[in-house]
Amino acid sequence: MPFKTNQILQNYQAILIHPKLSGGRCSGELHTTSELICFVSEEINYTFSINDLTIEAGGAGNRFVFLKNKNEENISIYTKDKSILKDENLTSRKHFSEEIGQAKKTLNKMLVGTLTLLGIVAVLIVSIYLLKDRMVTGLANQVPVKWEQEVGDKLFTSITLQHEFIKNDSLSKIFNQVAQPLFKQIEKDGYKVDVYFIKDPTINAFALPGGKVIVNTGLIEKANNWEEVLGVLGHELAHVTQRHHIRGVINNIGIFAILSATLGDVSALAGTFANLGGKLASLSNSRAFENEADETGWNYLVQANINPSGLISFFKIIKKEYEPTTDSLKTDHIDLSFLSTHPQTEERIAHLIKKQQQLKQTFQPLPNTFKGFQEAIEKE
Repeated sequence: MPFKTNQILQNYQAILIHPKLSGGRCSGELHTTSELICFVSEEINYTFSINDLTIEAGGAGNRFVFLKNKNEENISIYTKDKSILKDENLTSRKHFSEEIGQAKKTLNKMLVGTLTLLGIVAVLIVSIYLLKDRMVTGLANQVPVKWEQEVGDKLFTSITLQHEFIKNDSLSKIFNQVAQPLFKQIEKDGYKVDVYFIKDPTINAFALPGGKVIVNTGLIEKANNWEEVLGVLGHELAHVTQRHHIRGVINNIGIFAILSATLGDVSALAGTFANLGGKLASLSNSRAFENEADETGWNYLVQANINPSGLISFFKIIKKEYEPTTDSLKTDHIDLSFLSTHPQTEERIAHLIKKQQQLKQTFQPLPNTFKGFQEAIEKE
């Protein structure tokens, strides 16, 4: 339909609902002038006088503006373009002001509702992430220790194929006697400790899930006394009792999987832990885990009446050995070094020194057998 050239023509994408259409509706362009409302498409053109127009908001979620011919109730045009409510051809007619105002209120209610819902969702998501650590810890604590032991056994089998173990019952007996007070603290948390020595010059030790501990000969050779060696063991065993291996894997499965498992059955994670060895290969202890292991390991040593300052002095040895080139412990000679990365920082050592200064306990000296043990290990 032709429009007079002096008319203001406004265009909007819209949908026409009409009984003559095969599908009941079609898309096209809505035009308004000072006199007419016109819908144009390839299938149909529909025009009526602006004097017969009614305006309202509606549709799914009250997201659309409907323009209807009050003389034909079964026909309507709707658009999601809210700017039509500012259309000069409509706002210039005072009798539309009430309908336009009501339509705006309806649309604003939808907007407010949507924003409120988004706000609630955002708060829930933030809350979930803030509670993630608690959720992960709670979920890890539901995992049977037996699962960890089975995974640890698989990893241990892999290690035996890659490294040369020292098989000397006399040395193992000496070590276990000295470390027995520490091991008793770990056993209180439900874990049995087994220590193994491998010939490797790297200064390293790591605990597998379940309680098996691997100690490199390099660590024994660099240590000055039993307190330093047991300080490292207390730290490593804290990774086990605090379920860091399990928590690391759970962290990696994603927050919504964690939420699902928390609200559901922990046995659903059985398949994940069945392949835990492969998962662990890509994990490393976070700084939070390392700090927690420092704190927990320190407490184990104190409770075992072992001077925990050995942990500080050994960290200083590692710092002196490796900090000139890197901020983390080198573990180039062991495939499973990811289980015991030790980021050394002045802040971390300083924190332990503060704990040392607060100690009022007098510790019983350990047997004067370390030098002999050290020499015997070097000869193996």
